[in-house]
Amino acid sequence: MSKVLSRNGFRRLAATGAALLALGAVAAPAAAAATPVAACTPVVLKKVVTSPDSTGVGVAFTYSATVTEKNISYLPAGEKPTQDGSGDPIAIKGNAFIRVIVSCYNWTQDTYRGPKRLPGEGAVKEIVLGGTFEGQQTWYIGVDRKRAYDDLSRGASVSLKVKV
Repeated sequence: MSKVLSRNGFRRLAATGAALLALGAVAAPAAAAATPVAACTPVVLKKVVTSPDSTGVGVAFTYSATVTEKNISYLPAGEKPTQDGSGDPIAIKGNAFIRVIVSCYNWTQDTYRGPKRLPGEGAVKEIVLGGTFEGQQTWYIGVDRKRAYDDLSRGASVSLKVKV
């Protein structure tokens, strides 16, 4: 059985709702509490060098400050390197590709004027800048085949070192 509000009943209901709102008894849903994000120190690239020795080839990326956020991993089989932002394919020598991502990259202060494509040596065929986009910088290391690599930076460091 439904009950229809009379004109007076509706007025009383509206007045009650207004009074409750005025008293703060009815509130809009609270906004989700912001999750605190750990601060990172913005970094910019200073130089990239390769250093071959009897145990392999090292690739060192030197930054302006300690790199606290990084990700170094092989691209999945069949996936090719792409330009950050556009997604355009990048031509790079090699049959497997190590992607090096440094987060908290300060693109507004980017003063790196070094090469964006470096020749490789030994197992490392080529090193190419994938781009700087949305606070991160990506480099690709093209290697002859998927093989073990080591992150020689060992935690937070101004110099990020990958040995293949």
